Amino acid sequence: MKLTRSLRRYALFAAAAVSAMAHQATGIKLTEPSTDAITVWTRITKKADRIADDGPLPLTTITDRTTGESLKLADNQAYPNGRPVITFPPGADLGSIRGAALGAAGQTRVRYRPAGEGEWTAIAWRDVDPARDFTAVFALAGLRSATRYEVAVEDRPRADAPVTSTTTGGFVTAPLASADAAATFAVMSCQQYEDRDRVDGFAIYPAMLALKPDFFVNTGDAVYYDHGPVHALNLDLARYHWARMYGFPTLRDFHRQVGSFFMKDDHDTLTNDSHPADRTGDFTFADGLRVFREQTASAEPPYRTLRWGRHLQVWLLEGRDFRTTAVEDRTQTPGILGARQIAWLEETLAKSDATFRVVITPTPMVGPDRASKDDNYANKGYVVEGTKIRSLLARYPNLTVITGDRHWQYVSRDAATGLEEWSVGAASDAHAGGWNETKPRPDHRFLRTGHGGFLSGEVRPGPTGATLTLRLHDTAGAAVFVAEKSFSR
Repeated sequence: MKLTRSLRRYALFAAAAVSAMAHQATGIKLTEPSTDAITVWTRITKKADRIADDGPLPLTTITDRTTGESLKLADNQAYPNGRPVITFPPGADLGSIRGAALGAAGQTRVRYRPAGEGEWTAIAWRDVDPARDFTAVFALAGLRSATRYEVAVEDRPRADAPVTSTTTGGFVTAPLASADAAATFAVMSCQQYEDRDRVDGFAIYPAMLALKPDFFVNTGDAVYYDHGPVHALNLDLARYHWARMYGFPTLRDFHRQVGSFFMKDDHDTLTNDSHPADRTGDFTFADGLRVFREQTASAEPPYRTLRWGRHLQVWLLEGRDFRTTAVEDRTQTPGILGARQIAWLEETLAKSDATFRVVITPTPMVGPDRASKDDNYANKGYVVEGTKIRSLLARYPNLTVITGDRHWQYVSRDAATGLEEWSVGAASDAHAGGWNETKPRPDHRFLRTGHGGFLSGEVRPGPTGATLTLRLHDTAGAAVFVAEKSFSR
């Protein structure tokens, strides 16, 4: 079966077929927690579990739309003028290929309550949206601050049917800005499907969960559209990438228990080093933005700040939506954050009275980075805006930058401003690399390559102030580098 433009129509038809059951093979996500609110993301699927990793794969061929010339499929490549043709093996379709978890029609609802307390509050049943990959998003508001909640997401195939699947979990709301509160958080980046290190997903998820984080941040590259045998060259294959990744048990188990913030980078927007106005095959940058919001229930605008008690404020920056296009980069000073986001950053940093400021960015601000890259503030192409942003951040004491994107772990200090940056590293050892550990730069306080891992942060108030302890971990959770920052009143 060969499907190009008709692929999406086929997927919707197949997924909308009448089913006696409604399942949650891709789990739930609890996103954007605050002092009094959180968003619950859910999706109904045709089957209870993703298709096994020994399932069949489609064949992708690409030709140039103008010349008809055959193009070679390669990782990290875009095909702006490519015409893709997807060929499924006999008897296979979009719902039966390796890792698939096809969506289905049905109804879903959310019940929640403070952990162990009294009656549940139930949000009314609603239909999932077939135009949004059979997802539904529930905004829970009016919650109590600094409180652990239980949540149950229920599905049924139609209004007159019983519940056929339930996912339970929980989350914690943020304490008020005046509260002398502790905090624990985890940050990770760069998880590629082909480089997973467990048959059920990634080892870092149970390792992070063991720390009992109050919240979690994924800095981007949650999926790699432009890698492996099935590139996301159209909308349906982009959704397939999310379904096969978030159908893994380790990810499902983590995300039902921890409030999360999702940031996008290049590979989970479109392709390597992608800019606004880019495209690959039948998939555009605008499509990528829409699918990311659809699959993560992330906030708008995509840059935001989180206050977690008296001592911690976190800024989550957006590095794709507002950068200059590839054409503009050749005619004007290249930029990443854009004027509106920079103004917001400057204003909110100045207003903050938090003990510790933590700025989380999808791509580096300090580096150092490889000379072959030109995608972030550590690269020469963005030196003008990068210099401005580093100078802005360096004004504030007890401010630390945490970055994703790079596949090695490091802690570095900018020689000009003293700004410190922590790189969390890749999600698995197989995906790590990119630097030679035997050749550190003067900027490096710490350098570790060839191994994946994540970062954790821990804020602890004391009688005379507070401490922020940052740790880089390996994929099993062992700390490989630790630094403590303290503040005394």
